[in-house]
Amino acid sequence: MKKTIFLVLFALLVFAVPVQLFAALSGDPIQTFDCPFLLTSGGQGAGSKMLRLLINQSKKFTLGEDADFWLEDETPERYEDIDSGRYTTLVIVISVTEKGLGASGITIEDEIGFLKEVLKKAKAQNMKIVAVSMEADARAPKLPTNGNERIIDLVCPESDWMIVLKANNSDEKFTKISQQYGIPLTIIDKQMDLVKAAPDIFIKK
Repeated sequence: MKKTIFLVLFALLVFAVPVQLFAALSGDPIQTFDCPFLLTSGGQGAGSKMLRLLINQSKKFTLGEDADFWLEDETPERYEDIDSGRYTTLVIVISVTEKGLGASGITIEDEIGFLKEVLKKAKAQNMKIVAVSMEADARAPKLPTNGNERIIDLVCPESDWMIVLKANNSDEKFTKISQQYGIPLTIIDKQMDLVKAAPDIFIKK
């Protein structure tokens, strides 16, 4: 009897594991994209560097200009990376900070202008565009002129997929963009959920 109970509990545990692993993802199913992919910042905040660090620490991908993925936040270098044709996917991490803009010696108006060209170049290369909002407290929805809101309004409607931290969609702004433009939207509970899912999202050749 004890053996039977043990086997039943073991089976329940085994079948429960996948549910627990994917329970933190909601909304549209994850999308798939080919490697190599290029990370860049939408706003010169720390988000893109944070994602690079987390992905690199996962040991699932190799970082390098001619490897599985690369990070380039600065202009004109990111123009050159996109124009090179090396990358199939562009991941734009929406993250605006005054400190980041100041360190780059640019204004939010400069960054918006750069990102318009980034999007134009990426589309010319037939790159898929993934918009990511993964930093907690990165938004101020009550301030329409907030830099993050302006970058969201620019990048998200041009994207092929949005992946967003649940806390950043409390006003359902991303949901509304998804519905208006027909763009898949996947919600994550925490940043590590994106990193765990990365091997299923970015397919190595």
